[in-house]
Amino acid sequence: MAETIVKLSKSYTAHGETFDAVTLREPTYAEIFRDGLGRPSDWQPTQHGLMLVKYPEVVDAYLQRICLNPGYESIGALNAIDSLKLEEAVTGFFLERKEPQRSPTD
Repeated sequence: MAETIVKLSKSYTAHGETFDAVTLREPTYAEIFRDGLGRPSDWQPTQHGLMLVKYPEVVDAYLQRICLNPGYESIGALNAIDSLKLEEAVTGFFLERKEPQRSPTD
């Protein structure tokens, strides 16, 4: 299973552990569908076009399950910038990564 390491803007100490990065594993089918967590963000139509709606409670529910190192109990003191980095990492698991197209002459 793929892991993502999120480099933080500074070091933190929590529960006797010092860390400057958080390792996350990718969510599983069971978590997304069977547990009903769903997507951490979604595009919603508005009168002015599409708007990205983020679900912080869903991001948190994923982090409770996918934080490998340090554990979920240690990330509560993260500052806003680092908290948003974790949110971005969680939502990133739900984006399809496409390989750039290569020309036949490459």
